[in-house]
Amino acid sequence: MAGEGRLPPRVSVVVTTRNRLAWLQQCIASVEQQQGVAWELLIVDDASSDQTWDWLSQLISPQVRIHRFAQNCERCRARNQGLALASGEYVMFLDDDDWLWPGALKRLADALDKHGDAVAAVGARQAVFAAENYARRDAHPRRLRKRNIEAELLFGWSAVSGQNLYRTSVIRSVGGYEDEKLIPFEDRLLWLRVAALGFVVLVPEIVMSYRYHGGQVRPVDIQSARNAVAIRAIRAMPRSQWRRSLQLRRSGHLVEQAEEQMSHGNPLKALWLCARAACNTPAIFASVLIGEWVARRLAGRLYRRMFPVN
Repeated sequence: MAGEGRLPPRVSVVVTTRNRLAWLQQCIASVEQQQGVAWELLIVDDASSDQTWDWLSQLISPQVRIHRFAQNCERCRARNQGLALASGEYVMFLDDDDWLWPGALKRLADALDKHGDAVAAVGARQAVFAAENYARRDAHPRRLRKRNIEAELLFGWSAVSGQNLYRTSVIRSVGGYEDEKLIPFEDRLLWLRVAALGFVVLVPEIVMSYRYHGGQVRPVDIQSARNAVAIRAIRAMPRSQWRRSLQLRRSGHLVEQAEEQMSHGNPLKALWLCARAACNTPAIFASVLIGEWVARRLAGRLYRRMFPVN
């Protein structure tokens, strides 16, 4: 990247990986094409048993550092290892099966440079559905916004790790990732802890592609797992915030139940559950992050019910 690699990195990109070499190569290539901001790439191999480490060992670049765990430790510890090595002012945790769009790091870093009180910047994402061979832009504001997103997170909204550029000092102040038992919701817990500290900048441009595929691990009872993360965060709040926070979580849970009813072919019951959620916490549905997001999720469930993937 035209001399920028000789500058001290402003952005640290942490990629953890395990036995997904082909996707890792695509992920790394997307970081290597980033221009306009000095970056470093920290790759943590979580005891891969394929050819990943052999390939990584041949990477020669002053901008790339690699670390290997001899035994599988899961991605919370692996990401924290990358965080410990990071020297950039800003840090991103990019999954090995996702990839950045050109200019992503510069757009997010510019947003944080401009808004010094923001704890993080969040770009839009493209969702890529591998089985359907289909991609779309996910719901996200179409113009730059700065706001506190704690209410939206409690309701159930979240952003995947590659959308987010955090201030490194903020992530270190909250202790990084914790509790691998929460996977795949460790990002959600981190967000809830970070968002309590300040505003975020919502960047309208797409910055990354997030791949949905059969290799992803999801809990059998996904609603209970999401709720457990939210309750854990609520218990850490001042008691004066508990009532409103629990109301938001209740509304979010009703919408999750509405999604299930759409999947089961019960649209009227789904709409009734959404109406209950709107009556419980009406203001949240006016959020730039929630209205379109809820509508798309319900429509997506209905579409998959009507046109299942063979």
